[in-house]
Amino acid sequence: MKKTFFLFMSIIVLLSCKNNGTNFEGGATNNATAVMEVSKAMSPQDMADRDGIDDDSKQKGKNSQSPNPTVDKTKQIIKDGSLSIKSQNLNESKKIIDSMVVKWNAYYEHDRFENNDNQSTFHLKIRIPSSNFESFLSALDNGTDEIIDKNIQARDVTEEYQDIQSRLSTKTEYLKRYRDLLSKAKTIKEILEIEEIIRNLQEEIDSFTGRLKYLSDQVTFSSIDIRLYQIKEYVFKPNPQDHFLERFKKSISTGWHSIREVFLVMISLWPFIILVGVIVFFVKRRRS
Repeated sequence: MKKTFFLFMSIIVLLSCKNNGTNFEGGATNNATAVMEVSKAMSPQDMADRDGIDDDSKQKGKNSQSPNPTVDKTKQIIKDGSLSIKSQNLNESKKIIDSMVVKWNAYYEHDRFENNDNQSTFHLKIRIPSSNFESFLSALDNGTDEIIDKNIQARDVTEEYQDIQSRLSTKTEYLKRYRDLLSKAKTIKEILEIEEIIRNLQEEIDSFTGRLKYLSDQVTFSSIDIRLYQIKEYVFKPNPQDHFLERFKKSISTGWHSIREVFLVMISLWPFIILVGVIVFFVKRRRS
């Protein structure tokens, strides 16, 4: 209904300009004024709906005339991998991975070491250029360490990437138009309405831009999670115990504590003890 109303008002404005004998240059000025008058009758939400709700269809119409140069047509693939590697010499294996990181222009996003009685473990997260992803994995496969577990994933985000680019281009074009319209606004109401639409458009543009940067980073640099560990030989370690004298003192203290607790419990039960005594007294007296 809102689109129909706007179209209807635009036709009336154009017909009125034609009937008044306006030329093209004068018509452009009158049309801008007419658009401002229509905008005055519409709320900011109406204007946003009018210009934003059908972005996809408008973009498709634009693309049917000429291709959008801002949309990247190349494939956008996000590659991820995770490996669990068992090593016989943990320090040497870590040095080898360090040299591989330097060789293939990668870097550690996360590097954590864990040590316990059973094993020593490096938890590594490596970001590596996507072009070197397969070479890095191949070098790990051909290494001397044993790969216990391996999981490789590839996600195609081309459709989302191109969609965001297209929407970003459209929103940027609308933002430019509304800023031009703002410079021609004459009343406070018109200025506030247009500024509200510009604010909403800017928020959407910032959101699209952030998402596009995130996807670009994930596509450009792949992620590899590595759990590099070495199992330790079992060594019996008896629990330390106190000397005999200390244990003797502790036993005396524990016994005295038990006697004290029993005595306190009996004291707390004195009403029941008296009641039992009275019952026994009457029973014996009746029998006698």
